[in-house]
Amino acid sequence: MPDRLFARLPIERILLFATLALGALHAWFGRYSMNPDGISYLDVGDSFFRRDWANAVNAYWSPLYPWTLGVALGLAKPSPKWEFPLVHLVNFGIFVAVLFAFRFLLHALLAFGKERDSAASPDDGHPLPEWALVLLAYSIFWWTASQVEAVYEVTPDLAVMACVCMAAGMLLRLRQGHKFSMFACFGLILAVGYWTKAILLPIGFVTLGAAYLWKRSDPGWGRRIAVAGLVFLCACAPLIALLSHQKGRFTFGDSGRLNYAWFVSRGTFTRNWQGGVPGSGTPVHPTRQLLRRPPLFEFDGPVVGTYPPWTDPSYWNEGLQWHFHSKLQIEALAVTIPSEIRLLFSDRPELVAGIIALALVSGQLCLPGLRELWPFLAMSLAVMGIYLPVHEEDRFLGGSVLVLFLVLLAAARFRPEVQKTVACVAFAVFLVMALGTADYTVRVATNHMAIPGTGPDSAWQDVVAAEQLRRMGAQPGEKVAVIADGTGAYWARLAKLRIVAEIMDANHGSKDFWDAPEPVRQQAYEAFARSHAKLVVTVCPPWPPGILTGWEQVAETPYCALRIRSW
Repeated sequence: MPDRLFARLPIERILLFATLALGALHAWFGRYSMNPDGISYLDVGDSFFRRDWANAVNAYWSPLYPWTLGVALGLAKPSPKWEFPLVHLVNFGIFVAVLFAFRFLLHALLAFGKERDSAASPDDGHPLPEWALVLLAYSIFWWTASQVEAVYEVTPDLAVMACVCMAAGMLLRLRQGHKFSMFACFGLILAVGYWTKAILLPIGFVTLGAAYLWKRSDPGWGRRIAVAGLVFLCACAPLIALLSHQKGRFTFGDSGRLNYAWFVSRGTFTRNWQGGVPGSGTPVHPTRQLLRRPPLFEFDGPVVGTYPPWTDPSYWNEGLQWHFHSKLQIEALAVTIPSEIRLLFSDRPELVAGIIALALVSGQLCLPGLRELWPFLAMSLAVMGIYLPVHEEDRFLGGSVLVLFLVLLAAARFRPEVQKTVACVAFAVFLVMALGTADYTVRVATNHMAIPGTGPDSAWQDVVAAEQLRRMGAQPGEKVAVIADGTGAYWARLAKLRIVAEIMDANHGSKDFWDAPEPVRQQAYEAFARSHAKLVVTVCPPWPPGILTGWEQVAETPYCALRIRSW
């Protein structure tokens, strides 16, 4: 009966529209969301649109995602109120691309199941019914695309998810030995992944190696994979050449090296490294420290952006050395391994329980399918494994988790007498997964509607602050300073201001500054003036108003501003 219903009813079309609605809702609820990395991507994109090639490419942020944002914003020229919503409209477009990449992979797996079923003997069992695999696949996609990833996160991780799905789907379709042009397309997809995020360059080599070993006994397979590898290298070479020329050394990206130094070698912070930590190396061009107490840093040039220390961390941290220490490495693994275990086994226990139940029902019949699909397991595990020694966040793994679970489901086979049990398990898992996604979406929507203008990671206050600062006389391109963490100064991006100096106390806040005597604060103002800043902005302190001599609160925001032209 489910098979006949699946054939008669447009179930997948309904799921497709439901997925588009889910993505649109999350993009809308998070339309004012922003994150520090997102500001850097927007600044790199601006440089690309105005053809400032020196700042349009750097060794920390891969270019394809920020360039896409830069073109959209450059053509639309939105006001501060609409800039972030436009960014999320672009993100929704990427979500749509991810959806169709996922469908490409799903249909490749369905075709694989049909081919195996037609060539199998009765004792080999049958794959999951199509309707069951489709329902389970969409429920897993809803989870990975809306919670593991997030439509409102201004990062390239959704685009990475699309690249992973497209590469897996294309490789699955190539198993019967298509024309050389299809293999060239496969290599190009892997290269697009590298242009999207540097970590996909080594993953591309892993994928090509697994693809070669998969069918190496087939006539002509090795030559076709060589074509894919050649296209991959040729498409990656321009970016590698640009980065290597910029750095004066061979590199395909410095994000891995820097993150290892920050998260594993430790001892240094991600910004304003001055080389004082023993063994950390010698800075080539660090930010310039103007005062020690309070710690005040200036960074007016040559990097162009809202907050230069995070616009190109590879420039300011040139010379930073990483070191392997077994104790520190074990401590890092003690964080990353449980994090990945939680993501795979604890975040959606109903999915894990369903897969275990299906594996028990399938028995040894699933082993041939796993052996046949092992390259896709290798791709997923390689992505998870490459983050383990350094630093892991759930959003890094959305595509690999999706492919892993889909392959496990597609590999299973079942005898006819257990098909009813299989159908019950599949539908129950889909129902619980769908309800979980609905509950998460309702909670996001409730938070958004309870306080207008809010939402996940909302920067609405920064939108208001940008408009108020313009009314207070701040001009686009004007140089400003901040007290506390400059990475969260989204108002500066929206008002088109350039942060050229900051005070960072021990807690990366402003308490030490306000606790300092008045002469010390006066020294800071004079140092800000030497950095050519015209305005200082910070979160208003909770201290008595008398301490804020000369400061003015930015209306309807928690920020205070000070004109420093007199110092």
